[in-house]
Amino acid sequence: MASVRVAVRVRPMNQREKELSAQCIIEMEGNKTTITNLKIPDGVTGDSVRERTKTFTYDFSYDSGDRKGTGFVSQEKVFKDLGSDVLKAAFEGYNACIFAYGQTGSGKSYTMMGNQGDVGLIPRICEGLFTRITGMTRRDEASFRTEVSYLEIYNERVRDLLRRKLAKTYNLRVREHPKDGPYVEDLSKHLVQNYSDVEELMEAGNINRTTASTGMNDASSRSHAIFTINFTQV
Repeated sequence: MASVRVAVRVRPMNQREKELSAQCIIEMEGNKTTITNLKIPDGVTGDSVRERTKTFTYDFSYDSGDRKGTGFVSQEKVFKDLGSDVLKAAFEGYNACIFAYGQTGSGKSYTMMGNQGDVGLIPRICEGLFTRITGMTRRDEASFRTEVSYLEIYNERVRDLLRRKLAKTYNLRVREHPKDGPYVEDLSKHLVQNYSDVEELMEAGNINRTTASTGMNDASSRSHAIFTINFTQV
């Protein structure tokens, strides 16, 4: 497995874009993504041809714009390509991270968390983790300890999303450990025994996240969020 892999994903048009009769300018084929500049007329010759379309190659190009389309990429496909290797790395003793980047309303929360009946990467990874733990525990192959933490970074302040007394403003400090690297001081860690425990904590943390309405999203997550799983096997 490569140390870093990059995937790009296209979401469906939202209601605002449909009302504006917006046009999709992205096409995907295999791992290639092509963007068309509609300001340059079709049929031109010379250097303008190259300027009208730009093609980029990634490890994965996911077209999730039209659920009825033949090439539609589901949450399950994204998990198989990206999340399954995270699970594999965890059981082999390696750290792994999935990082979602994009402007507000681009689909980061949907890809990472999903929604009811169509969960995203984090729930699928957690469910897969405990399914495998259960199987190995029954065979007495190893013992396990799993802890989770959940924080948000908003206005350059770090806040614990799982701390019970959220009425108080928490401004946690980021420290540097000589061996383990950066960490958040006093960030709560919660011991979990199964996927239901993780699901309950995720829901509680999501409720506590800072949200606000924007032109792109009525309930935009206005902060950066980090959900961490500390997984130890002996």
